[in-house]
Amino acid sequence: MEKPFLLDFDANQHAVLDPGHKSAKLHYHFPKKLLFAFITTDAIQNFLRQYPHQVVGIFKCFMGETEIYEVELAHEKITFCQALMGASSAVQLLDWTISYGVQQILAVGSAGVLSKIPENYFLVPTKAIRDEGTSFHYAAPANIIDLQSDYLTSVEKLMVENKLKVKEVMTWSTDGFFRETAKKVAQFKKLGASCVEMECAALAACAQFRHADFAQILFTADSLSTTSGHEDRGWGRDAHGQALALAAAIMDQI
Repeated sequence: MEKPFLLDFDANQHAVLDPGHKSAKLHYHFPKKLLFAFITTDAIQNFLRQYPHQVVGIFKCFMGETEIYEVELAHEKITFCQALMGASSAVQLLDWTISYGVQQILAVGSAGVLSKIPENYFLVPTKAIRDEGTSFHYAAPANIIDLQSDYLTSVEKLMVENKLKVKEVMTWSTDGFFRETAKKVAQFKKLGASCVEMECAALAACAQFRHADFAQILFTADSLSTTSGHEDRGWGRDAHGQALALAAAIMDQI
């Protein structure tokens, strides 16, 4: 019988094509703190209008260009960009920013709920189920990745200081947006997952592999809490601006 190879993990830090490969001939250097925003373009632009900022890099691919900003907060200059959707795309962008100086990452984005949690409610994932393929290129095979760290603890502390209740959760990171079947929802609820999104497990694995700090703040959007039918609700749109403001306040203090 042929030996399985799809889950083989290679811990070598260098690949044939590294994220900051010399052939790119780029001379970027980003501030070490990155606010990685799975947020609409309108909310991104509204956020930028509130702070002095400049473009300090551009990530290019066939889908277009992602501008990387240096944003001047009250006490800190940070790196800021709109994240790309899906584990593979998001991690490609994240790994690239790390290669140009990023060391601490705070991601913000939405999640569908698997239990009766109100919309626009903030969650902090402490564990993520690895139901995506990207994390297996950055960490040895396992069902779950642990996000607990001193950095995460600091983020939670600052959330409390900003008068927000911290609800720690396990999240389910999936590649299959249209394959969240009733059977899978029930399976991951039984494992303890409170919400579902598409990137957290992979982002955490990439950050840990590159020895960078990582935490994510999720806000609740749609609902899969009953398998009888999906509820769009408002897709969490009302939380976009608040999520960015919260993350910026945390990054300015951490």
